[in-house]
Amino acid sequence: MGQGRRSVRRNVRRASCLAVALAAWLGAPAAEAATLRAEPGQAGAMLAAAQPGDTVVLARGAHAGTLLVLHRIVLRGEPGAVIDGSRAESALQIAAGGTVVEDLTVSGSGRDVMRVDAGVHVIACTNVVLRRLRIERALYGVYGERAHGIVVQDSELTGTVAPLDESGTGNGIHLWYCDGARIEGCRVHRFLDAIYLSFAAHAHVERSEMFDCGRYGFHTMYCQQGQLVGNRFTRNVAGCAIMFSNLLQVTGNEFAHNRGPRTYGLLLRDCSGGAFMDNRMTDNTIGVFMDNSNRNVFRRNLLQDNGWGVLLFASCARDTFAENDFVQNDYPVALDMSRTKNSFDDGRVGNYWSDNAPYDLDGDGVSDVPHYPVTAFAFVSKQYPDLTLLAKSPAVAALGVAERMFPSLEPSDAADRKPSVTPIALAGADRAAPWHVPTRPVWPAAAAFGGVGVIGIAGIVAGRGRRA
Repeated sequence: MGQGRRSVRRNVRRASCLAVALAAWLGAPAAEAATLRAEPGQAGAMLAAAQPGDTVVLARGAHAGTLLVLHRIVLRGEPGAVIDGSRAESALQIAAGGTVVEDLTVSGSGRDVMRVDAGVHVIACTNVVLRRLRIERALYGVYGERAHGIVVQDSELTGTVAPLDESGTGNGIHLWYCDGARIEGCRVHRFLDAIYLSFAAHAHVERSEMFDCGRYGFHTMYCQQGQLVGNRFTRNVAGCAIMFSNLLQVTGNEFAHNRGPRTYGLLLRDCSGGAFMDNRMTDNTIGVFMDNSNRNVFRRNLLQDNGWGVLLFASCARDTFAENDFVQNDYPVALDMSRTKNSFDDGRVGNYWSDNAPYDLDGDGVSDVPHYPVTAFAFVSKQYPDLTLLAKSPAVAALGVAERMFPSLEPSDAADRKPSVTPIALAGADRAAPWHVPTRPVWPAAAAFGGVGVIGIAGIVAGRGRRA
């Protein structure tokens, strides 16, 4: 019994001590976040002294790298502050989740690809935010590994790779095993790939421009459920090269001026179940290239002035193209098989084809006869590319006339059974859209032809008069 009372008293004393300690802890003032200012030469020491929640401000001038962030802080630069990574491996390394880096210039890095020298290297931490950065002359601009939730905003990254030089090294934003990444409002150029994502699911890239790269503007491997919204990909070997990545949402982007011997606006390899809406593919060697990609939907896209509008391999099936505009492409569609399981209408509406001569007797805006977008010459030149030298020859023009007169000459069963007689893609957009070519006044031309006609008739009459 005595032992029981002593046990109870001990428990009461312990509870009392815990209550006193808890009251003291709750009543103690919380430690306030500090702001530390680092002059050139002090940045490393200030970062080492900073505590979670502090702000470190880099003063104007050059701060030598490598700088290391080990606690959750805000790292900010005053106007003119530069992290100089010219003698470093990576100029700035971040290993603390929740860190924010903003308003800084990062110049230079090491050149070792195996060591992934970068302007900013984010390692195994989450929710890091990089914004309003200027990164230049770095091997990799931003390199993230296992950095889930990383955000790169309103930044410009410039590498050292010459445009279209596929022998270059280093990517602008390179993310590996980074789920939920967001890249917004960035300009990335002069890297091998502007943005390269590997095993980075649910990535969101918006309002960014990727241009003048050695290889690809945007390159993914094994990245599921990604989103590309309102970006511009131009003057690369391929605007986008998306591989082994499914359930994509690609909306409102521009793929333009990606030209060369094997150049694509949008390349899809082993990508299925995606939605490609309201995009513009203009002035590319190949607008859209697809290999082993199935069940994708292309709707309200503009494909104009490309060599090939859409190039589909036999490995693709059940892809649907509807409400798109195919305007002035050398070959609107090219296939490497005569039969296809891909659809060029959705059963309700088809596409607009500028090379089609539609018949619309009932005036409903839909041609009364199907359109077959794969020409015999496009089919043959796909097998023998050297024949493209004859594309504008009289013989090829005669073959096109023969196809229209004798449907049995059609090389493929690919057909748009609901072709539109007027452009329909991006119908609500500005009428200065690329397919809308301003018409010049016809009266000068009519007057010129009329004058030629009058002169011709006068000559005929004069000739008859002389013979009489």
